[in-house]
Amino acid sequence: MKKTLIIVALLTMAFSANAQWFDFSSNMKRFEFGFTVGQVGSTTDYAGIGVGANLVAFGVQIDFLHKGPEHQYDNHVESKLYNDHVAWVINGGYQIPVLNWLKVVPMAGYCQTNDGITDASTINISGGEYSASFYHDYDVIPGSRKHYFNYGCGIALQPLSWMSINAAYTKYAIYGGLSINIIGFNDK
Repeated sequence: MKKTLIIVALLTMAFSANAQWFDFSSNMKRFEFGFTVGQVGSTTDYAGIGVGANLVAFGVQIDFLHKGPEHQYDNHVESKLYNDHVAWVINGGYQIPVLNWLKVVPMAGYCQTNDGITDASTINISGGEYSASFYHDYDVIPGSRKHYFNYGCGIALQPLSWMSINAAYTKYAIYGGLSINIIGFNDK
């Protein structure tokens, strides 16, 4: 019994001397922005592929992902009404540094979905002198908007001081992305 206690004590001292888990000071060296791509509205009737952005400021991470109406930017003009869907999610969390290059991010957020009608017989033009975009009117069907509390977890891999690869799995979204650390360029 004494040998077991001595071995446990020695192992505990060795692990505490060698490894500094949860070194939150490494978060102070990161100010990142990037893009995300993935499925938004998961587990709902309005799931689809969306794009978005993320921001990490000193360990606090905010992700946004949006999937717009499928036919809103269709270039066809016809006398047709499309039943389209919108879903978006915003999540926030704090990066917990497990290793220097690996961070775990518990997340909580908000998801919204709605059903709507895209009128393909109308066309609108927006833009400036050198570029223009065409889009059709989209109207939300009253009573179709649904709100959800979103929660899950993400990871951030940091293979380089100026870059992160992010992935997240939440109740209403599955996505990943790439971020650039602005402060990381000063280390060179």
